[in-house]
Amino acid sequence: MKTAVKNYTNKDAIWTNAAGDDVPLKFVPKVDKVKESLSNKIRKMALEVECSIQQFHNFMNDCFIEVDKLIKEEYSIKNSKEKKKGKGSLTWYNFDKSIKVEADINDIAKWDNALMTEAQELLNQYISSNLSENNDLIKGLVTDAFSNSKNQIDSRKVFQILKYETKIKNTKFLKACDLIKQAQSIDKTKLYMRVWEKMEDGSYRNINLNFSSI
Repeated sequence: MKTAVKNYTNKDAIWTNAAGDDVPLKFVPKVDKVKESLSNKIRKMALEVECSIQQFHNFMNDCFIEVDKLIKEEYSIKNSKEKKKGKGSLTWYNFDKSIKVEADINDIAKWDNALMTEAQELLNQYISSNLSENNDLIKGLVTDAFSNSKNQIDSRKVFQILKYETKIKNTKFLKACDLIKQAQSIDKTKLYMRVWEKMEDGSYRNINLNFSSI
């Protein structure tokens, strides 16, 4: 999608404001001229940083794949069998262990709205007809999972509800669990990576990298 940003300078005789009104340069306040200049410099630098972070994230991802492959190959040689591929975590160090790299692979769940709505109704019916201390906990989980402030499914809370499947033998509760499992699919797999450096006192400091939006 093309950006809507227009970089106005003193060379532009007419500036257009947010309402779409054309304003002659001589009527643009000095403070707005300064804000225009600084905000565009900030945006330019931010775009450069965003690009650098994406490139670095891609590089780290390639490093993870390479190290993971070598570890699997080494395991196969030592054990005469192939190490099972799967999601999880991987941590490795440089030679003197002054640098630590961590990588976690997590599946991002996607939920079918119709099935989750039906499951929520069954869970609420179960809770309303079975009052107990244990169900107060279930009620809290259901509220957090389906009716949170962000109005989104909280996957972590949903998975906590499923842990009670072997403990609660109520028909409606079990049916709700079945619907939840049917509703789940994997939207994407995300790789979380962290880099640590060893300090003089022996502790590791996490180098602050914001990959959350990538």
